[in-house]
Amino acid sequence: MERQRKEDAAGAGPQELFAAAVTLHRQGHYREAETRYARVLRLLPGHPSILGNLAALYQQTGRLQEAAACCREALAETPDDPLLHLNLGAIHEEEGDPAAAESCYRKTLGLDPHNAKALNNMGKILQQRGRGEEGEGCIRRALELIPDYPLALNNLGVICGGQGRHDEALVCFRRVLELEPESINALYNIAGVYNCLGRRDEAIAHLRRLLTVQPDHAPARHMLAALSGETTETAPRDYVEETFDAYAGRFDRHLTEQLQYTVPKVLQEMVAAVLGEGQQAERMLDLGCGTGLAGEAFRPLVRQLHGIDISAGMLAQAGAKHLYDLLERDDIAVWLGDCSQSYDLVIATDVFVYIGCLDPIFAALTRCATPGALLGFSVERCEEGRDYLLRPSGRYAQSPVYVERLAAEHGWTIVVHRRHGIRREEGEWIDGDLFLLRRRPDQNR
Repeated sequence: MERQRKEDAAGAGPQELFAAAVTLHRQGHYREAETRYARVLRLLPGHPSILGNLAALYQQTGRLQEAAACCREALAETPDDPLLHLNLGAIHEEEGDPAAAESCYRKTLGLDPHNAKALNNMGKILQQRGRGEEGEGCIRRALELIPDYPLALNNLGVICGGQGRHDEALVCFRRVLELEPESINALYNIAGVYNCLGRRDEAIAHLRRLLTVQPDHAPARHMLAALSGETTETAPRDYVEETFDAYAGRFDRHLTEQLQYTVPKVLQEMVAAVLGEGQQAERMLDLGCGTGLAGEAFRPLVRQLHGIDISAGMLAQAGAKHLYDLLERDDIAVWLGDCSQSYDLVIATDVFVYIGCLDPIFAALTRCATPGALLGFSVERCEEGRDYLLRPSGRYAQSPVYVERLAAEHGWTIVVHRRHGIRREEGEWIDGDLFLLRRRPDQNR
C-alpha cells in the first residue's frame, strides 16, 4: 500500500507501473503485481505484453481460465506472436486439454519452426496422445537446436522408457542429472526405469535422493514404500492423478493391445447374465471411469451412465466418446462420501489396485447403492494371510478372503467370483479376481 501511494504521488506512468509490476511478479508478490498490471491496462487497454505477463501470473497462481482469456485477448492484437501461442498451449496442457495444446504448439511452430521449447512441448503432447514416434521426432529436433536441453532430454527418456528402450532412457536421465543434479522429474523417472529393470536398490537410492530435495513428493514416497516392502492404505492422489494424466492419450491402445486387458468385457458378460436377456439397469456408476473402456462395454446395459475419475486427462478422453450422461472429477472415496444419488449398478475396473484398504469404499457405497444393487469390480490377487499388499509396481493386491469379509460386513452377497488374468506384464499374466456382488435387500442406506 505504501509503495502504491508513492507511485501515485509521483504520478507514475505506464512504463514505471509496468516495471514495478514485473519486479513484484518476479519477487512472488502476485497480488500487488496483479494490481499494477491492471492499472497499466487501464492506461494501455489490450497491450499484448502486459496481457502476456498477466496471463503468466494467473497461470502461476492456478487461475487458468483467466490466463487463457488474457492470452486470447493479446492474440487478438498480435495474432502472429509465437510466444503467445506457446504460452496458451502450456495453459491448455495444464487444463488437461491436449488437443487444444497441440493446436497452439502447431501455430507456434508455423510462425517459428526452430522454437526448441515448442518442439519439446509438442513432442511431449504427441507422446501423451499415443503418437510416440512423431513426438520423438519433435523432441530430437529440439535437441539438435539445444543439445543440453534438460526438459527435452527428460521427455525423450520418458518416450524411450515407455517403449522398453531402457538403456536409451537411462542415458537421457543421467545427462539431465549431470546438468541439473536436483531435477525432480529426472530423479523420479530414472528410479522408474531402474525398477523396470529389476535394479531395486538403485531405484530406491534415487527416490531417497529426490526426497532430500522435495520431502513432500507424494508419488516418490509411494514408490519408495512399494519398493521397500511397506504397505500403505492407499496411493496418494498426486500419484494417481499424475500417472493417468500422462497416460490418458495412449491408455486404450496400450491396455487393450499390449496388455491384453479384457476386464470390462468379462465383467459386462457377468452382469448381463445376472440381469437376464434384454434387461437393463436403470442407473450405473462407473468408479474410476478412466477413458471410458467400461462405459463402452456397459452402455447397452444401462439407461443412465455416470462416471467419476480423478484425472482430467482421462475424463477428457471419456467425454470425447459421448457415452456418459454425467462425468465428474473427484477422488472416488470423497465423492462417494458426499453422494446423494442412487445407483443399482456400480462398476470399478482396475481401480482398487490404487486403493489398498477397501473398508472406506465399501462403507461409503451404502450411501448410493440401492437395495438389490449390483457391484462389479476387479482386484489383483495377493495370497491369503493378509488383507492387501502394496507391490513394487506401485499397485495394490487384495486377497479373496478380505473381499469376502468386506462383503459380509457391509451387506453384500457374492453372486459371481471368477479368477482372471488382469493384464500381461513382461509376458506374464498378473493374477487377479473378478467379483460381482449384490446388495442385500434388507440393508438400509
